[in-house]
Amino acid sequence: MLETHDVHKIYSQDVNPLHVLKGVNLRIEAGDTLAIVGPSGAGKSTLLHILGGLDTPSQGDVAFDSQNVYKMSDVQRSRLRNQQFGFVFQFYHLLSEFTALENVFLPGLVQGDKQGGSLKTKAMDLLDRIGLKSRAQHKPFQLSGGEQQRVAIARALINDPKIIFCDEPTGNLDSESGQDVINLLMDLNHKNCQTLVMVTHDESIAKRCQRILRMRDGMVVA
Repeated sequence: MLETHDVHKIYSQDVNPLHVLKGVNLRIEAGDTLAIVGPSGAGKSTLLHILGGLDTPSQGDVAFDSQNVYKMSDVQRSRLRNQQFGFVFQFYHLLSEFTALENVFLPGLVQGDKQGGSLKTKAMDLLDRIGLKSRAQHKPFQLSGGEQQRVAIARALINDPKIIFCDEPTGNLDSESGQDVINLLMDLNHKNCQTLVMVTHDESIAKRCQRILRMRDGMVVA
């Protein structure tokens, strides 16, 4: 479903180039839950961003459903991210001027779905599913960190993505809210067979995934 071949990422600097990824080979099947773990600076988030079409590899290929992601045009890759991928980050990136409901359905409008009524219904159903229907008209500053992260997850789901990419999704949450978020993500995987790829520093979270990818110094070590 999603695979890399000899992926490198080098950030050029005046004197010493920074070689962040060093020949990563990886295959992720539909319905997998994969945790990417390793020390700070190992290249975890860089790999996640390249897998999700957010950053360009310096060398190597990334294929989604047998299509080379980085041989697509910018427009094609943007469409892929919007229609097939969902993203949940440590910092929720909700738009402060919009309500929770509006934050959730906006990616559907970006996709080109002009049926605002049906999108709002779908977004409300998602908020109901994550236990935040009563908070639909609240703006981000009126929500707790855990609530904001759940809204971000609902937003990631609005276009029915095949893969949900998560970068430290519990990093800004207390332990109870963090467990609620992980339970929700695992439930989505079990019920919808949506593939989950998650960067985390928390071993207890990683162990809930079917597979753990361990990285160090830009390489997969286990």
